Amino acid sequence: MTEQASPSPDRWHIDKGIGVAHILTTIGLVIGGMLYITGHDNRIAQNELNIRHLQSERIADQDRTEKKFDELKTDLRMINNKLDRLIESQSRGR
Repeated sequence: MTEQASPSPDRWHIDKGIGVAHILTTIGLVIGGMLYITGHDNRIAQNELNIRHLQSERIADQDRTEKKFDELKTDLRMINNKLDRLIESQSRGR
């Protein structure tokens, strides 16, 4: 039996050389991956800014709400005092 010099089509063949197409494809994948990661970084940075903005708006809303609540409590105290005076004046008049 004689061995064939060229590999048969049903066997695997590993070549030690690296083709230009393989190098270009690898470079393209690396560049694409870097662009993809950079895109994520940009979106994360935008989300961080949006979160900070929303937090500052929330704090401002809380401050406004607390101020309105304090004004409401003051108004209710004034109404309560007026009602007390009115009730006292009516009870004295009887």
